[in-house]
Amino acid sequence: MRIIYRYIIIELIPPFVMSVLVLTLVLLLTQMFKMMEMIITKGIDFLTVGELFVYYLPAIVVLSVPMGMMVASLMAFGRLSEDNEITAMKACGISLYKLIVPVLIIAFVLSALLIYFHNTVVPVSNHRFKNLLMDIGMKRPDLNIREGVFIHDFPGYQLYIAEMDQRTGELEDVTIMKYDAGRLTDIIFARRGQLVSETGGSITGDMVKMLLYDGEIHEMDPKEFERYRRMRFSKQEINLYTDTALMRRDREYKTEREMTNEELKEKLKKVDDTLAKLRREYELEKDSANLERKKRQIENFVNIRNTYLVEIYKKYSVPFATVSFVLFGVPLGVIIRRGGKGMGIGLSIIFFLIYYVFIVGGEALGSRNILTPLLAMWLPNIVIGGLGIFLVYRTVNEMQSMRVGFDTFINIFKKIKMFFYRKAKDGNT
Repeated sequence: MRIIYRYIIIELIPPFVMSVLVLTLVLLLTQMFKMMEMIITKGIDFLTVGELFVYYLPAIVVLSVPMGMMVASLMAFGRLSEDNEITAMKACGISLYKLIVPVLIIAFVLSALLIYFHNTVVPVSNHRFKNLLMDIGMKRPDLNIREGVFIHDFPGYQLYIAEMDQRTGELEDVTIMKYDAGRLTDIIFARRGQLVSETGGSITGDMVKMLLYDGEIHEMDPKEFERYRRMRFSKQEINLYTDTALMRRDREYKTEREMTNEELKEKLKKVDDTLAKLRREYELEKDSANLERKKRQIENFVNIRNTYLVEIYKKYSVPFATVSFVLFGVPLGVIIRRGGKGMGIGLSIIFFLIYYVFIVGGEALGSRNILTPLLAMWLPNIVIGGLGIFLVYRTVNEMQSMRVGFDTFINIFKKIKMFFYRKAKDGNT
């Protein structure tokens, strides 16, 4: 049996590695367009965007590894079944129950590793991803000085330039309004001006030096706007700063997806203490208006508690999907042996999407107390795993009706594929 087990593991590794890499890349593509938008609109360098991808990657791996295991088991056993190797092993007295053992062992090991990974690496990477994303969101784009419009790119200042020479940076009819805590304090008028960047002579930069000629400064009294002081000048220098640099900030606040199980349990304990206190006050309260308010507070804290519980159970249920997918993928590969690799990958994607919908729906139902958080998070594994156990039993007992049903499904799938292939071919001609 060791030789057979080694043979099955070797058959399993290539499709597993390939499918994990491909699925990870596909799932990352959902963020790629957002990253490109940041590069264009925010002026973010490629290293920072690459850092975002690295922080986003662990959350993707937790999903791609279970799905990759299902694709690999389905393709490996589909190939063994297609070449009648499963039949030969059965003739030697080796049932599918024994053949699935090494794959299940690998699935359990991967599940254990993913549980640790999901509880330690993923929360930290999610927290850093969100921090960096918020820092990028607060970063101003490169300064764009334009004529004939009000410019708000400088904190505390508002500019209006009537005419500007883009080549020399010379300005005409410049108006600058200075604000302090939202209140207008100074207004500067100048007939001519000159932009000089502190970062190398261009108009864009972190600090822009503006030289003004032949103008006036009107200083407002913040208490009495009717009183102000007017000063004339022949030359005036003003330094304007803009937030073009990416400032890194470490925010302490974390959402539930940025917490480890230990942090979630600490939060849960505080919520339980608050709920116990609110329930005692609710029982002693006699005023109807206060009773309704206390009831809403209790409902809100119950939802918060359920959200934390959902995230705790999710850190175990999603990694354990590796085992459920193996139980489902192995017999499915044996049954649909005539479908080929394309059929295997197509069915894997379909059932993974079903599983993902179950997970997303379970989060919503569990957080709203429609289902218990435990059932909401483990129901997808129960359904997929239970269906897999049923398929293993039916496959071992060689129920012909099951094969006929899947053969019909395969034929329909092939007809649909041929239909679109002919349409594409006709369109090219």
